[in-house]
Formats: sequence, C-alpha cells, structure tokens
Amino acid sequence: MPRIPRNLILEEGFQTHKMWRGHNKEWNLSSVGEKSFYLWSLNKLLPKQSNILNAYTLMSNHAHEDYDIKSKNEFYDLMRDHHSRYGMFFNRKHNRQGRVAYDRPKTCLIESDEYSMRTIFYIHANPVKAGITKNAANYIWSTHRLYAFGKRDEFNKYVRFPRWYMALGKTPQLRQKAYRRLFDAYLREQGFIKQIKQNFLNKNFFGSFLWVSDRMKKAKDGVECKSNDPPD
Repeated sequence: MPRIPRNLILEEGFQTHKMWRGHNKEWNLSSVGEKSFYLWSLNKLLPKQSNILNAYTLMSNHAHEDYDIKSKNEFYDLMRDHHSRYGMFFNRKHNRQGRVAYDRPKTCLIESDEYSMRTIFYIHANPVKAGITKNAANYIWSTHRLYAFGKRDEFNKYVRFPRWYMALGKTPQLRQKAYRRLFDAYLREQGFIKQIKQNFLNKNFFGSFLWVSDRMKKAKDGVECKSNDPPD
C-alpha cells in the first residue's frame, strides 16, 4: 500500500505525536547547542500559529513532540519551517550538505485523553528507557519537570497542558503530585512501554482497536480514491 498522505492521518481537534530521526541514524541533536537551537527556533514559530505544543523530549538522534492540532495547514507550515531552519543550522555547523532528518516526521493521531496521557508518559519516559538517567526529572531536555514540578524555563514557555492534566487537581501542586504518581505507575508496568513504542513507530493512529481500525479503513479508502483519480 502506498504511504498514507499526512492529510488523511491528521485531523483538527485531535492531538498528534510527532517524531523524527536523524538521517542515517546520525546524532543530529547531540550537543547542548543543537538541542538549544532546535527549541529556540521552535519557540520563534509557535506564537505565529494556532497549534499547541503539549510536551516534548529531545534525545541525541531523535525528537518527540505532542501537539493539539487546531489547523492542519498551519501545522504543516510549522513542521516545514522548523525543520528547514534546523537543517540549515546543523549543516552550517558541521560543514555538510543534504538531509538532516531520516524521512518526513512521523505523525500519529491520538484518539482521546486516555491515549494522550499514555503518549506523554511515553515521551517523558524516553531518557529513562534509554538508560540516560534513572529519574526523568534529571533530564532537562524534556517537559517532564514542567508536568511533575511546575518548572518553567525559556524553552517550555509556550507549552500548554492537555485537558486530562488539568483535570488531575484543582491546584498546580495537586496536579503535579497526581502526575508524578501516575507517571511512576506507568514506569512500573511491565512490557507496557514496548507496546506503546511499537504503536508509535509503526502506526499512524493510537487508540482503541475499533477506533484505529476505522481510521485506517478511512485512510486506505482515501488513498485508493486518490490513486483512481483521472490524470490532469
């Protein structure tokens, strides 16, 4: 089956998990300067459009981000402009040419608050899973510390909490405490993280079985209709 066009995956009013890797598995986010520029350039673009950044984690050769999609067209522009800026920065820094990303960013549409919570736990757990740290709160290139302890900084100033997080308590302190408890429980679940990783890396939709099946059918039907269109 041909690759599903992004406009058949994303839908306004839903969240999406965005992930991209370095070309040829390069460590294209390995230094403090590279991670800083990636987030700085993203923050330059976020106020100019309506989509909402909910969470992120930057690793050395890939990045995870979670967004509320308000406008698909603006989201396409955001990704293109951000990656173009970062690609030029990275190539200039390393005196190289060509692609910085392995492929177009992967975007996985998320069904509901339940799966949004799991998505953000997965994003924040990446440094722990990779063995970089035993405590996600020690990793500064992530929004985990914002969720768990309310630590705002220059890089996460435009991050907004999703609906499920705001429902965890009436005050920031209660929400942070509840989040820490849920995140710790998530880390203790045996085999659960691997299942979610497989969904994200190999699927276009993350949710209940029936919802994913329905979305996949609609997307495949859309691809087939497009392929059957008469030539211009």
